[in-house]
Amino acid sequence: MGIARSLRRVTAVMLKELKHIWFDPGFLFLTVLSPAVLLTLLAYVFSFDVETADIAIVDYDQSATSFEYIRSLTASGDLNVIARPGSYSDVIQLIQDNSIDGAIIIPPNFNNQLEAGNLADVNVVIDGSDPTVGVQLIGSIEQRTQAYSWQVIGLAQAPFDIRTRVWFNPNLSSQHSMIPGLMALVLILPAMSVALGVTREKETGTFETLVTTPIRGREYLLGKLAVYLILALIGTLPALGVAVFWFEVPFRGNLLLYMGLTGVYIFAIMGMCLVIAHFVSSQRTAISIVLLLLFIPGFFLTGLTIPVDESAQSSYIVSQMLPVTHYIIISRGVTLKALPLTDLLREAILLTGMGTIAVTASLMLFRKKI
Repeated sequence: MGIARSLRRVTAVMLKELKHIWFDPGFLFLTVLSPAVLLTLLAYVFSFDVETADIAIVDYDQSATSFEYIRSLTASGDLNVIARPGSYSDVIQLIQDNSIDGAIIIPPNFNNQLEAGNLADVNVVIDGSDPTVGVQLIGSIEQRTQAYSWQVIGLAQAPFDIRTRVWFNPNLSSQHSMIPGLMALVLILPAMSVALGVTREKETGTFETLVTTPIRGREYLLGKLAVYLILALIGTLPALGVAVFWFEVPFRGNLLLYMGLTGVYIFAIMGMCLVIAHFVSSQRTAISIVLLLLFIPGFFLTGLTIPVDESAQSSYIVSQMLPVTHYIIISRGVTLKALPLTDLLREAILLTGMGTIAVTASLMLFRKKI
């Protein structure tokens, strides 16, 4: 009977919270739609792929061979030849004017050098003000030049044949790697809503009326936790839909496994948010602390943009204490590699432990008082 009454009180808290969220567009957006919106924005911000580059070509040779070489470089359409200046100084002027990302300069003896079996020097001038564009432009030109040289020399004379195959992300798309990792950050917003729900009642004074009700502290917190956890899981689906259908990130894993481990991750984040809510009395302060402790470090210490440096002991320890670190491994593993639970068991156990400790601490800290 005691358990049944407790469940009824938890359900009452859940229904009350659902009613409030339903009639509060801001909270409804935060819990259900904000992950998809923020994921879209961050995916464009953190896109390191260069789809097209504007280049200039200076062809001093003007031979059939140089024309064929230029055609091999630009055949795919991602290198746009927008200018054909007559001199090196003109190239520099175009770069200074931000008109081009780089230039290819073919020497006057290009054809003769190739026919003689010698190396032909081709100069590539890169703007460099945007390193991402510069690096990818250099790599693209080098790769296509090598392919062209093999065609000219003949594969039979090449010392070896390099055949590369990239697993899980064949096109080496930065978005395909970044977006599953960004899911860890965008899901912090709906998870944070549980802290805002508690601090909101502190601000409005309704928190103090709990002392006059039969609802116990743990029932109050568990009711809120359950509502926001369910809504956050619902909010995961639109974000996942944006990743798969808009950004065309391949989803190769098990959806139920992904959602289950996502629930564990949200549980861990919400537990930490509940602890934070105990020590603050305003929504603004709760937002600031959550962003400072969980969201911002997620960009730099979790392996999202650069691998976690295990040689730096202090930063490695901090990274392992952040739930974001472990969920990035889960999200990328399930999404891109179709990893089973056995390969993600360490991360699942750590997140479960973090969530259990945090929620237990919040229940112990919470007291109904006027």
